Amino acid sequence: MTNTEVVVHINEDLQKEQRELLSQKVCKLEGVVSAELPDQQPHLMIVGYNPETTKSLQVLDGVKNSGVHAQLVGWL
Repeated sequence: MTNTEVVVHINEDLQKEQRELLSQKVCKLEGVVSAELPDQQPHLMIVGYNPETTKSLQVLDGVKNSGVHAQLVGWL
């Protein structure tokens, strides 16, 4: 099965180093294969995950448990 991508909106204004740390934490979640916060859109995190292993709400919970406020925006 192919991976699915979800867009998560991060409410906080994070510095580049903070975004990198958040991305690293999210990548460690079960089923997550990628997590990017582009410099051009620092409030939007694009998370790739295996839908057979995890669900979008579990991804969102993992992002929130990393210490930021966030909402699911949509799927790519």
